[in-house]
This record gives sequence, structure tokens and C-alpha cells, in this order.
Amino acid sequence: MKFLTAFLILMSPIFGAWSQTDFPNKPITLVVATPAGGATDKTVRLLAKQLQLKWKNGVVVENRAGASGNIASAYVAKANPDGYTLLVSAGPFAINPSLFKTLPFDTKKDFVPIAQISSFASVLLVHESFPGKTLNDFIATAKNSKEPLAYASAGSGTAQHLGVELLKSKLKLNLNHIPYKGGAPAMNDLLAGHVKVMLAGMGDASPHLNSGRVLPLVTTGKTRSALLPNIPTLQELGILDFDASGWCGLHAPAGTPAELINKINQDVMAALADPAVRQGMAAMDVEPRPTSVQEFRQFMDSQFVKWKEAVEFSGAKAD
Repeated sequence: MKFLTAFLILMSPIFGAWSQTDFPNKPITLVVATPAGGATDKTVRLLAKQLQLKWKNGVVVENRAGASGNIASAYVAKANPDGYTLLVSAGPFAINPSLFKTLPFDTKKDFVPIAQISSFASVLLVHESFPGKTLNDFIATAKNSKEPLAYASAGSGTAQHLGVELLKSKLKLNLNHIPYKGGAPAMNDLLAGHVKVMLAGMGDASPHLNSGRVLPLVTTGKTRSALLPNIPTLQELGILDFDASGWCGLHAPAGTPAELINKINQDVMAALADPAVRQGMAAMDVEPRPTSVQEFRQFMDSQFVKWKEAVEFSGAKAD
């Protein structure tokens, strides 16, 4: 028995190495918390196409939209921690713990960070029929409305929702939030004129910026958008004092072996370096964000703190 125990201890690194090199031996599912066609979904599918070349057994992108991303998060939290079911995390993942009184999972304890994928600014858009063409026009209209001015967002708890709520609080605007189950359906209603205002992720907005059907007023990034070099940022105007960009990344269920987390991180970093992936992201003004596991963990810690303060300041609540 002692000999067998000693043998297993000596051989464990070999078994561990084998399990890592053998991974993945079946399809990996990337669970997206938004509907197909939105900016995050399109970014993940770009990445998945490249990962498919390395993960020969297949990559499945599964959309589980709803409840501000909590449906997808709850599903992955209960998945086997074997590296085969991963959550495509995004802004609401860091915001929801402060926005909701209770969640069906513990955001910090039930997940482990793998890698950040992207970062992207948002842009405040108005429909072409909106009575005003500048940010000052929008502010004046939103202050003087007898009835609240409706604005659309990709959903409660998104950076876009909270960004407008911060504007509402700081500038004393009379606004009413209309949450959608993702950026794509919200954008469709904006284009149709059913809602007149939307803070949209740049990936959702980019195909329509030159259509004449929507007008960009201001962006939320640290610097001006490459697609909208003449449009100022909220930081530049002194309205917000921090970068309110959105992001997406990958999280795994807690308990996933560290060697698998590191392998997936390395594979994602390699995919983000591919020219086709970078070109596809650039077309949407989405910036690739390759990070180590530790860097993404530190980023997540800062996100939880930043958005908790923003939720408290704005008084935003889950719809």
C-alpha cells in the first residue's frame, strides 16, 4: 500500500500533464448572456471561429439571454467545473451584485476568471426624428419633458443602462428606462423610431453610424472612438470622471482546475492575436484585451468596486 501511494504521488504530475494536453476532447460551450446578433455575441463568434482551429472537437456558442445576464450566470455556476462550459461574462456580471438585492449564485465565489476578451465604448444615439441634433439639445429636451423621455438599453445592469442613470442623476434629467434583452433588439426599435434615445455599445451601433437614421451625440470611452473622431467623450466634457466602457471576458465555474484555466487563457490570448479576429473587432471599434489570469482577476476586482459606487451614486435599480 505504501509503495502504491508513493507511486501515485510520483506519477501525479504525469497524469496531470496528460489531462491538460488531452483537453479538450469534446466540444466546449461558450454561454453568452445576450441574444444572437449583438456586439458581445458577434465578438465571441469571431473568437470562437479562431478557437475552433485549436480546439478540434468544436466550439458551441449558446445564447441564454434574460434577467440581466443572470440566467446565463446561474446556468454556468451549476455546470461541471471541467472547463467544458464557460460563461462569456460582461458588464452586468460585475454590476448585478450591487444592483440586485439577491442573486441565485455568488458572483465572486461561484466563478473563477479566465481571460478578458474585449473592451468597447458606448455611444449615445438619438433617432433622426428626435427634436435636437446635439448633446445640449438632448439635455434640454430631457430636462424640460413634461413626461419622462424614454431611453433604450441592452438591459438592466448593463454599462449602458447605468451610464444613462449616471447622466440622469448628475444632470437632473427626466428619463425613463426601457430595458431590452440585448443590444440588437434595442437597436432595432431605435432604428424603427419606437424609442428615440439609446446608449449603445459601439459594436451594436457601428453598422448604423453612417445610415442617417441615428445621430451620435457623445461616447463613454477614455478616448474618442476611431469610428467617431469628431464626437467628444463624457470624460472630455467633464460630465463623467471615469471610463464607462463595456467589456467581455470568460469565467469558469468555481473548482475548475488551475491548469485548465491557464490553458484556456493561453489559447484565448493566441486567438486574440490573430489578424482576422483583430480586424473583425476593429470594424466594430471593439478593442482586443489580452490579459493573464491574474490581470483579469485584478480587472474584475476593480469593476466590482467601480460599479458599486456608480450604482449607489445613481440610485439605479433593477427593472
